[in-house]
Amino acid sequence: MPKRGENIYKRKDGRWEGRYIRGRSPSGGAVYGYVYACSYRECRVKRQKQLEALGDAPEQAASLTLAQAAGRFLADREKQLKESTRARYAYLLRHYILPGLGESPVGQLTANGISDFLGGLQRGGLSGKSARDVGVLLKSVLKYSVRRLECSCPGLEAELPVYRRKQVSVFSADEVQRLARWVLSAPDGTGVAVLLALNTGLRLGELCALQFGDIDLKSGVVRVSKTVQRIPGEGGTRLAVQPPKSDSSRRAVPLPGDMAALLNRLPRSDSAQRYFLTGTDTPMEPRTMQYRYRALLKAAGITYRNFHALRHSCASLLFAQGVSLKEIQAWLGHSTIGTTANIYTHLDENNKLSSANAIIAILPEM
Repeated sequence: MPKRGENIYKRKDGRWEGRYIRGRSPSGGAVYGYVYACSYRECRVKRQKQLEALGDAPEQAASLTLAQAAGRFLADREKQLKESTRARYAYLLRHYILPGLGESPVGQLTANGISDFLGGLQRGGLSGKSARDVGVLLKSVLKYSVRRLECSCPGLEAELPVYRRKQVSVFSADEVQRLARWVLSAPDGTGVAVLLALNTGLRLGELCALQFGDIDLKSGVVRVSKTVQRIPGEGGTRLAVQPPKSDSSRRAVPLPGDMAALLNRLPRSDSAQRYFLTGTDTPMEPRTMQYRYRALLKAAGITYRNFHALRHSCASLLFAQGVSLKEIQAWLGHSTIGTTANIYTHLDENNKLSSANAIIAILPEM
């Protein structure tokens, strides 16, 4: 289906028409070009090829619109970006950037104009974080236009929205103990999964993507190599299993001895390819796990915090036990900030396993 700001329409004769700006008149007005096709998808492809052809011509750089530049930007990075990242960029462009700025020539976008545009999004109800995400993507397209399409762009000097990060909430030691006792009183898949996330610091998507073959009870490690996300697309969203957030997110996380013993008490599939949370060939929807997690906290009488609080609580407990920040960074698969020589830190499994003993105190005696 055509998207807002995409300039693709279905004609009365049943054909699809795509419109694009192919240049500017001497007075500065837009000069349009048109493509036609029997289907929306074919029309979109034809229109995209025309935009790409325009972008390749240096003489068109001065009149290149943001929509044209964005089309080239996405096309050039199609193989470099994760599917979820591509879908996120397309969503931000389609819903926020192109409706307001799509037909503006890149060279005419000013820093003040972009700042006003982003401020208007916030005044319209967009959160500070989302407005900043829009700004980051917009500036990425502009940088690409300058570097690859030989455009000048004063808008690159625009300042991005500043927002206050939400304070991270963690579970107290007492809440952790109560949660563990509640789960251990009648272990089931949801409860054990929550304790697994608390012990390992796995992200929700990483937990949903775990297969039985990723849980090595003999070696005492959980191997993280993928994540589950819901990705927007034409006609709705779909569940996708894909690579994790970053290279550093690929890791082997040690299992404390008691956690490994608890996992060993659960039924285990004979197929290493089946998913841990469902026992089938289909991963669990992250929202489903969220609902079950919320219900578990309510039943245990513990104040709700989002699922990511388990990850932060894991880090907090490790730090309280004297585990170094560098070990915690590798444990959680975090990327370092402000380091160029050593962007990702990896520890060998022996070092990680020595750190695992520090978190065993999370689980009461079984």
